[in-house]
Amino acid sequence: MSAAPVPGTREWPVRARTLGEDRVPGDDNALPLRHLASLMVIWGHGYTLAAPGHGGTDRLAAWLPGFTTATLAVYVFFAISGYLVMLSLLRRPGFWPYLRNRALRILPAYWVQLVLCALVLGPVFTTLPVADYLGHAGTLAYLQGNAFPLSFVWDLPGVFQDLPYPRVVNGSLWSLGLEMRWYGYLGLLLLLGAARRRWAFTAVALAFLGYAGVEWLQGKPDPLHYRALSCTFVAAALAAHWRHRIRLSHALMLALVVATAACRGTPAFGALATATVLYASGWIVYALPVLRWPAHRDYSYGLFLYGFPCQQAVVAIWPGITPAGLFFVATGLAALLAALSWHLVESPALRWKAASR
Repeated sequence: MSAAPVPGTREWPVRARTLGEDRVPGDDNALPLRHLASLMVIWGHGYTLAAPGHGGTDRLAAWLPGFTTATLAVYVFFAISGYLVMLSLLRRPGFWPYLRNRALRILPAYWVQLVLCALVLGPVFTTLPVADYLGHAGTLAYLQGNAFPLSFVWDLPGVFQDLPYPRVVNGSLWSLGLEMRWYGYLGLLLLLGAARRRWAFTAVALAFLGYAGVEWLQGKPDPLHYRALSCTFVAAALAAHWRHRIRLSHALMLALVVATAACRGTPAFGALATATVLYASGWIVYALPVLRWPAHRDYSYGLFLYGFPCQQAVVAIWPGITPAGLFFVATGLAALLAALSWHLVESPALRWKAASR
């Protein structure tokens, strides 16, 4: 039997590893990949939020029809989340602990972001007098309508009215709403006794994936990627059940990339690209050499929450900024807010979660 790997020293494996191989805590690339995905969201949004004609187009959208850099990053988020949330369910069963853990991870930082957008960013950028803004029904509607991240109110009175992407304060939140729904569906399956039973969950997952596959074969549109993202989340959760049977192979990773490139422009491209992103997420996290990352520092959620509002604010101040310039300036601002969010909100909430087990 080989010795346990030391974090940060993994060598390229001689043979494929399994997704569920026992590992030393921290012996993976989940945190670096989440941070990369957060930065990809900000980069991709720059081409939408910056004024037209100031910096070209998103190259990834040309290489991967139907995707942008931002949407590809969301697929990565859903792959990681589906796998890790199901893995947590399998290791620490119980509906109320599951509900508490999901709520403490998502809601405190989300609520702080919501209040800051409404009561700090809004008064700074509104075209209304501050007193009128604070007393406007739309300000209260923004807070009430976004209190729980399932459906969203996108605009605040007089805020970002004349930008290239007008009136939207935080457009990144749409994917959080879909992810929260899947947390809820997993919770329901847990109550019904199906989430933790391998064959029961496999049956449910295959039924859903089969139904989605029929819709895809029938040509039903999926313009917002809800169906494909849902398939990614469900397939990743299914992989958690079968993790000891799933091999992580460099050869298979290469084969998937080649097959996806070969099918570019064909009806099979979307499904193959989704499967490739799903497999690549596990491959990067568990098969590649571990990147050193500061312990217990996860700024990825904060970057996701604050990236879009920071970009809109920068464009409002600097209308002619290029997408690349927007990325660097907004990322700096968002990183500062993300660090504050982690150290003052998210990390204390997670410590409370750990203490209440």
